[in-house]
This record gives sequence, structure tokens and C-alpha cells, in this order.
Amino acid sequence: HQNYELIKSLHDRGMGYRKIAKYLNEQGIKTILGNTWKNTQVFSVLKKYRARQERIQWRWSLLDQKF
Repeated sequence: HQNYELIKSLHDRGMGYRKIAKYLNEQGIKTILGNTWKNTQVFSVLKKYRARQERIQWRWSLLDQKF
């Protein structure tokens, strides 16, 4: 979750996936598995978190319809 917030803020400022991966590696920040970052992993973090948020929104919208 911490990594997501950092990655999201860097991406929102216009950084691309490769530059974000390079930045994280330069800062010594590792992936959950303890590896260095690649652009594909940065993309996956953003995509998975976005998908999770959409699922949560969808569930709440279903609850709102029932009540």
C-alpha cells in the first residue's frame, strides 16, 4: 500500500513507468518479494490497485441499490 501511494503520486506528476522503476531502485525501495523494480511491475501495481478500487465501488453501488 505504501508503494502504491508513492508510485501513484509519481505517475500523477507525469513520470512514466520506466522512470518510476528507476527512481524506486535508486531509492533502494524493493518490491514485496524483495526484488528490484521493472516498468511492468510499476504498471501492475497501478492496474491492480485501480481494479480493486473499481470492485469496491461496484459492491457499494449494489448495496445502495438494495436499500
